[in-house]
Amino acid sequence: MLERLHDHREWANQQIIEWYLALPHAEEYCLKMISHILLSEEHWLARMRGVPGGEVWTILPPDELNARWSANNAAWREILRSDLSRVVRYTRFGGESCESVVSDIATHVCTHAVYHRGQIAAQAARAGLKCPPTDFIVFSRL
Repeated sequence: MLERLHDHREWANQQIIEWYLALPHAEEYCLKMISHILLSEEHWLARMRGVPGGEVWTILPPDELNARWSANNAAWREILRSDLSRVVRYTRFGGESCESVVSDIATHVCTHAVYHRGQIAAQAARAGLKCPPTDFIVFSRL
C-alpha cells in the first residue's frame, strides 16, 4: 500500500504542477504550497540520508517545479526499495531530537502532500480557478 500511496503522490503532484504551469497568471499562494510540498519531500529525504534538510518555505521558480518533482520521485522510489523498518534520527525545526521509522516518514510525506493539495484546491476555488481533482479515489480509477 505504501508504494501505491507514493504512486498517488507522484501523480497528484504532477496534476497540480501541470495545472499551475498552465494558469494564465501567477497564483502566489498556490505556488507557495506546491513549493512547500516539493521542498518538504526533499527535506525528509535529506534527513533520511543523515544530513540537514533545507528550507521548506522558499517559493520556487515555476520552471524548477518539474525537475524537483522528478528528482523527488526517483529518490522516493529508492527509499521504498530500502529497509522500511530502519530508524532515522533527526532534529525538528524547533530543535527537538526525534526518531521515526522510514515507513512512517514515507507515509507522512504522502499525507502531508494531500493536506497541502487541499489547501491549493481551496485557494483555487476562492480565486475562481478550477483545480484538477487529485483525490486518491480518482487516481485509483485510472
